[in-house]
Amino acid sequence: MDRLIVACVQERMRLPETVEDYREDLRRFLRIAATKRAGLVVFPELAGTMIAPPLLKDFRSTLVKRADRGMRRRASFSQRLTGLFAYYMANLLRSDLRKTMAGLLDVAAADVWQAYTDLFGGLAREFNLTIVGPSAYLPDPVDGVIRNIAAVFSSSGERLGYQAKVMLHGEDEGIAQPGSAWDVIATEVGSLGLILGGDALYPEVGRLLAYQGAEMMIVLGACPTFELYQKVRTGALARMQDNQIFGIVSFLVGENPLARSQEEPFVGRSAILAPQELTPKRNGVLVEMGNQRSEGVLTAELDFVALKGLWESSDTPVRKTLPLEQAGKMLANLYQKLQLLPRLGKEKALPEVAEPEEAPAQPAVAPAPTDQIHLDDLPVISSLTSRWPLYGSNAKPKLPTEHLTDLAELPDNLLENLKIPDLPSRKSGAGRSGVAEDETDEMDALPGASADRN
Repeated sequence: MDRLIVACVQERMRLPETVEDYREDLRRFLRIAATKRAGLVVFPELAGTMIAPPLLKDFRSTLVKRADRGMRRRASFSQRLTGLFAYYMANLLRSDLRKTMAGLLDVAAADVWQAYTDLFGGLAREFNLTIVGPSAYLPDPVDGVIRNIAAVFSSSGERLGYQAKVMLHGEDEGIAQPGSAWDVIATEVGSLGLILGGDALYPEVGRLLAYQGAEMMIVLGACPTFELYQKVRTGALARMQDNQIFGIVSFLVGENPLARSQEEPFVGRSAILAPQELTPKRNGVLVEMGNQRSEGVLTAELDFVALKGLWESSDTPVRKTLPLEQAGKMLANLYQKLQLLPRLGKEKALPEVAEPEEAPAQPAVAPAPTDQIHLDDLPVISSLTSRWPLYGSNAKPKLPTEHLTDLAELPDNLLENLKIPDLPSRKSGAGRSGVAEDETDEMDALPGASADRN
């Protein structure tokens, strides 16, 4: 394939009451992608967890879903009133959607996996698109262990492969176990290398996927802080440029109902990337979302002929000049030493590690400093795009997504006696976090877009 139009989705996390509600919500994005003749659509990290709420039928989870619906921009007056009351009831009952979902995975993980594959496989077939599904907490088909997994589906609905997140974020812990490998997934539109979240911060991951033949690097992100978003975005740009391949970065935005503590909303500006020589402003960005909290769909055309020409003509031919034989031996030795660092006390010296056979002589290495500096402690010192870094952030209160009760059991005159203020309108810029549930003009203008949130 010489040219390919790709679509990158920036999506909010909602709590659909039924799988059909979720399907209709996803169709908004896919209709835009199909209209723009995209062959590949990418969804963000953790957006797939929205498949779980429809499977939760308990009373408290029902309240959480009603509260979420009442907070939406186009909720009716009755939905807003019911949602406000459900919100207060959820607070009183101290519900925890995260624990409820973890319990569902304990007893019905296979049902969640089946619902996920049926949904995204069916949508891929319906729209005749290759889809990189959003990641979700799902059972690994190999061993049944719950991991943060994103699956890829062909235009015929077949599952082509999946990738599990390896370097877990604090919010993943307690639900998911880390994956163990990064593999390229072959599709009808090219070979894809998937990277989830903080895995993008490790240069070795991009190199590993590139030398397995990846033509596109797909990064899925769900960042609850501006700082983490900056790291993932910078890492994605670096991995793309390191290996001279196309990149797609899809971020989840909006409220985080699964957070373990009071967290800022998810933020991010999704983007489609290419080596600097192939971008108009020579900054590695083909197109990028203008807002870090809005939903939308980005599209761009990838020119694989120009990319392969760049591999031959670039003044920095990184794909040809790395001495793999020598570098492989040196890196293996280095990683073997680094693997021992977490077990060492500050007073202990590094143990001797046998050199590989036939390895070239290495210069003497100075003793390791007593205070180790970790990667996460290093500042982000530069960027490739304008308006960077993002504006300062302030902690925002989040909607407590907690247990709900059956409204039918409440006295008929209870709502009349309660003087509850009206729910703030998302459209006016208020809501759970004081931030409007924005969407791009393109999303609002789409036929049928108004029906999905009512």
